[in-house]
Amino acid sequence: MSEGLLLTELCTICHIKPYKYCCPRCSARTCSLPCFQRHKQWASCTGIRDPAAYVKRSDLATPKGIDHDYNYLTSIERQLDSAERDCASRGILLFGEGQNDAKMKGYNPVKGEVSLENAIKRCRVVVDRAPKGMSRQRQNTTYWDKKRKRIVWTIEWVHKNGRRELGTCPENQAIEAAYADLAEPKPRDTMKEVERPQKKHKPNGEVPRPPSLATKPRSEDLLRSPSAAQASERPSVTTSADHSSPADTAKPDPSDPDKLRPLAPEHPTQPSSPPLHFYLLLPSTPTSYRVLIPLSPSDTLSTALTDRLVLEFPTIYALKQPRDRLPTGFMTEEEYLRGIAEKGHINRHVDGLLNVADGWEGGGAGHIGGGGGLDESAVRDVLKKDLVREVDATK
Repeated sequence: MSEGLLLTELCTICHIKPYKYCCPRCSARTCSLPCFQRHKQWASCTGIRDPAAYVKRSDLATPKGIDHDYNYLTSIERQLDSAERDCASRGILLFGEGQNDAKMKGYNPVKGEVSLENAIKRCRVVVDRAPKGMSRQRQNTTYWDKKRKRIVWTIEWVHKNGRRELGTCPENQAIEAAYADLAEPKPRDTMKEVERPQKKHKPNGEVPRPPSLATKPRSEDLLRSPSAAQASERPSVTTSADHSSPADTAKPDPSDPDKLRPLAPEHPTQPSSPPLHFYLLLPSTPTSYRVLIPLSPSDTLSTALTDRLVLEFPTIYALKQPRDRLPTGFMTEEEYLRGIAEKGHINRHVDGLLNVADGWEGGGAGHIGGGGGLDESAVRDVLKKDLVREVDATK
């Protein structure tokens, strides 16, 4: 052991010479290559740096931490270059080199999926796909009708009472007609079963009589009531006087205007229900309100979805209220965009006020509180609330 050196300054293997190297894996200190190899054998250490090892936050912005990240990225590039050279020497084609990437990755699209995606792009509809396995993704049954060359969308209808119902609608069908088809019963429900001939249950011991004998009165009945027999033999003659009265046969007087008025119907027609207004839901908005896009009932679904965003499939509301009297919790797209514009104007105004506060003599915004510890975000929130009150007061 060398004199004048502490034990912590010596090699952890030979304990003779001072250490010069540090193991990248476990930070063991060695003095030479033979000692380092002996350390790897004794401690079963690989000697390779662990990129997932915990590093203190204070060590990240140090030369050691920067070298650690740089060496890790360099090792990845070196491994990729080595793998490409190895594949080129063996004659193996990589992704994008004459073969289809989707087939090499093992992805096989479902039948009709490619045609559906191309048709959606042609209609300029932006579809936000939900993760696989989510309820919204499993409910989506939109498909491409190859025979009629059209998209059959899955539609989530929200009725005026809040009830949700899923249905299908071709892209060339009007929205009002699609909603009317949803309310009608399906053909499967309207099918009637074939009427089978009912079997007549005969009581035991009773012999059925022929129809001719059943209609003739029996002799015992004729003897008991001769008047009934005469009435049965007498032909029944009905006259028009038995069924009509002089008041009914009298013609209306043209000189009396009251008699010429048409008679009011016995069952007056019920007043028609007010027309429904249709709205398309705008998904993924940073607001607690449901943003609705007004739709024309006569427009086709493809026209309504052009340049629009949908989450897997469209959600259409059928409400009684027009766009200027929507229920609580709803707002139109125009109001939503106007609110975003006002919010952006307020944010720019707040930034300008903070810049002015930074230029104040005495330390800027931190000098407002006297102690220099005032949070800038708190100042921003206070200024924004004041400006929002001013904007609401001017309306």
